[in-house]
Order: sequence, then structure tokens, then C-alpha cells
Amino acid sequence: MQVYIAKTLNKVLLLFSLVIIALFAGIFIVRQFYPEYARWQILFFVCASVFLAVFFRYLEENWDKKIIGRMAKDGKIALMNIKGGKRLMAMRDTSFRNYWIYEFDGILYNSRHEALEKKFQEKMNRETEHIPSGSVYVTYDELKPAQIFIIPNAMIGSLPNLMKTVEDYEKDSRIEVKYLDAHYNKGMVLKTFSETMKDYKDKK
Repeated sequence: MQVYIAKTLNKVLLLFSLVIIALFAGIFIVRQFYPEYARWQILFFVCASVFLAVFFRYLEENWDKKIIGRMAKDGKIALMNIKGGKRLMAMRDTSFRNYWIYEFDGILYNSRHEALEKKFQEKMNRETEHIPSGSVYVTYDELKPAQIFIIPNAMIGSLPNLMKTVEDYEKDSRIEVKYLDAHYNKGMVLKTFSETMKDYKDKK
């Protein structure tokens, strides 16, 4: 899903760029044929350029987060036992922030606790070097099976409607649950809790 979002954002950026170029060219056309409206065209060009730049930045920063938040609130989540992952591609946003797109392999347990082999992509922090094996919660809707994102632990803990779902997974003896620390910091970060504690001690 992250690869789809990245490709779509590239298309949106190209479209916005063409619109801005067309508006800029319009300034010279208006100055030549309708000079009395030149100031309005320049003002419109500036306002439209700023709006499109801000709107694109909003999409770039929040598109995936909005989907994650909406699906989590609707209870459309599943437990994923990650087995591993590999780098697919490097990515840089318009603020020159670098990410890695990783492809993950794992076992997803749906609402009926059926085990499904799944692959999905996630936008990871640029310092990510290896993917630990363990359990995370992901967005999952059987009507949109490709729409899988890792949900940060803090979001899971902040939504009371998810408590019953989480308890059901933890009580199921058929499922091995070994949580990872999943949080967002300029891309998704996945670590074991022992790694997180070590990092915390090192910083102190």
C-alpha cells in the first residue's frame, strides 16, 4: 500500500507542477492581452501555488496516518506475526526526509483468528537496518486486503474499542504473541522491547 501511495503522490506532484507552470505562463498571456488584470493573475498564481504546495505536503505527511486512524477506530485491525522483511526502495519526500520502503513477510490472523500468509509494504525510518520477528497490530479489511499498515502501539492503547479484540488474540493459545515496539519517528520504527530499553539507557 505504501508503494501505491508513493506512486500516486508522484502523479499528484506532477499534476500540481503542470498547473503551477500553466498559471505562471498565464501571467505573460494576461499581461499581453489584458494588462489591467495582470495584478489579479499574479495574485491568483501566488495563492494557488501556495495552496497546492501546502495541500501536497499535507497529503504527503498524513495520507497513510488518516487511513490508519480511521480503520483502527472502526475496529478493522488484525494481529500480524512478522517473520522478516527486506528493503524494496529508498524514498525522499519534498522536505528532503529519507525513508526506506520495506516489504514484510508474516502471518496475519484475521477476525476469526485464521492464519493467512501475507506480504505488505511499510514506510520505515531511514535508520532501519534489520527487521525483528514478532507481533504487531495492522489495519486489515477483508474487502480491501491490500490496505495493510502497521499501527503504532500508542494508538492501540488509546482506543478502548480495541481492548476486546486485543484480549481475544492474547487469550488464543493457538497464536504466539510476542509484541514488538512499534512507533512512528520519521517513518515507522520496529524494535524489540529489549532494544528499546537499551537505546533508552544509552541515551541517558
